[in-house]
Amino acid sequence: MQTAYKLYYWPARGRAEQIRLCMADAGIEFEDVNWGLDNISDQKLKSDFFARCRELGGNLTTNVPMLEVEDGKFYTQSTAIIRYIGRKTGAYSGTVEEDVLIATVDDFRTANYKGMRVFGASPSAVDDYITTILPKHLDNFTRLLNNNSGFYLLGSKATIADFSLYDALHVAERQVPGILEKYQRVKLFFDTVGARPGIKKWVESEQRTKLWAFPSVLVKEEETKK
Repeated sequence: MQTAYKLYYWPARGRAEQIRLCMADAGIEFEDVNWGLDNISDQKLKSDFFARCRELGGNLTTNVPMLEVEDGKFYTQSTAIIRYIGRKTGAYSGTVEEDVLIATVDDFRTANYKGMRVFGASPSAVDDYITTILPKHLDNFTRLLNNNSGFYLLGSKATIADFSLYDALHVAERQVPGILEKYQRVKLFFDTVGARPGIKKWVESEQRTKLWAFPSVLVKEEETKK
């Protein structure tokens, strides 16, 4: 069945996963367009794919994530895309408070990359991520979540900031298994978002199994290739 939304990205979760979660929660069907997980290391297919993205989207710099929507328009930049989806679904109000939270989550997402061995992080950088960077961000989100009376970042209603944070926490938990157990308010948030019907359906979907995910930083790069 042809879908109205097409998401162009690597055959990976990465920065596109927050977009998928926003669409999944709203029940929006979408197609992942990539060159295939089995071919992820094929440089020719990758080069052709990104050339095609530049041709379609007309963006000569940052091409993916790129979302093709119903009217044939193309949008790039992950946080701009989730705002677009949020406006259509009512999950984004456009307040300063919400934009600050989205930026705060994006800082956390960027911080998650600092300890990734697959991107060349040194042993000292991995250690700093585990002992300093990650705890600092999780403490901050504990504070933010405790500052309201609901389950979510802005209270009782889930927004795109929550779906983005859920994704960033998923990455942190994959990188340092069991880390969320030490932050019970954050773990409650994570479980609450994960139990939402659309999110749960996506996380358990076959479509998602075809996307590469970041491995644990506790495992050496050579072992992730086995």
